[in-house]
Amino acid sequence: MNISLNVIRYFVEAAKQENFSKAANRLYTAQPNLSKRIAELEKAIGVKLFQRTGKQVHLTQAGRHLYEQWSSALEQIERSLRQAQLMEQEQQDTLKLGILEGMSVDADASRRLDDLHDRCPDVQVHMERAGMHQLFQEFEAGRYDLIVVSELHGSSPVLTSGYNRRVVETCCGAIAINTKNPIAGHDSLTLPMLGGESFIALSREEVPQGYRELQEVCRRYGFEPRIIREAHSIETLLLYVEMGAGIALLSENTRLVSDPNIRLIPLSDLLFDTVIYWRSGPVRPALRTLISVIDQ
Repeated sequence: MNISLNVIRYFVEAAKQENFSKAANRLYTAQPNLSKRIAELEKAIGVKLFQRTGKQVHLTQAGRHLYEQWSSALEQIERSLRQAQLMEQEQQDTLKLGILEGMSVDADASRRLDDLHDRCPDVQVHMERAGMHQLFQEFEAGRYDLIVVSELHGSSPVLTSGYNRRVVETCCGAIAINTKNPIAGHDSLTLPMLGGESFIALSREEVPQGYRELQEVCRRYGFEPRIIREAHSIETLLLYVEMGAGIALLSENTRLVSDPNIRLIPLSDLLFDTVIYWRSGPVRPALRTLISVIDQ
């Protein structure tokens, strides 16, 4: 029987919340995805874990037993992983950064990394891109020292306890359309003129908030978006726009801003924040320097 650590995390959080929707929000996933994972777990072990009553769920006797055993084991595993990562960091002065996929990295960002290297020449910086869901999971597991993400302006912080959060930049949202679309050549193109066009949305399972926001923005302009595809990652969404398969709602701070084949229609009533997260408590000198460089 092969049960992944991630599935155990899903079960433990669902058991703790006794509400699949709340647990899904805590895990940065969609409720249908969480329900599917729990159902697969119950089938794999041949045990019913929850009694379902409307939107509420309650642990069965067997589910309560597994929750008590697995929650303590999960805490121990995650604690030991963080300790191992700290030991590695003490041996090698490194910083591990996670950056949301699709975000634009301009010359200013490169200059800031050069500044960090000048001030901390012995520090090695390791960077990688990932989707929002994966970034936060890996960050909470201690894999990243700092993550850079994009969030809707005014929305509730994704993490609120045990972490520091800072908004470093705010930019407009935009509708992205490939210039080979005949309507893209209109001199005064506005969002209401796109009512009959095909839209690409971020998957409801991967990024529920992004899917809802597309619908709400279009409704404010008087039409329902005709969503023809759901992309399971930001990179896939950008690829569809680049290939001319549809229109997408996104932050101006994506790599499409420098693509001559893409037209961006700014939406002044929709703002996105570039946000950094790092853990609270003692901060290593190299990380403190990086944060000050980002603030410049």
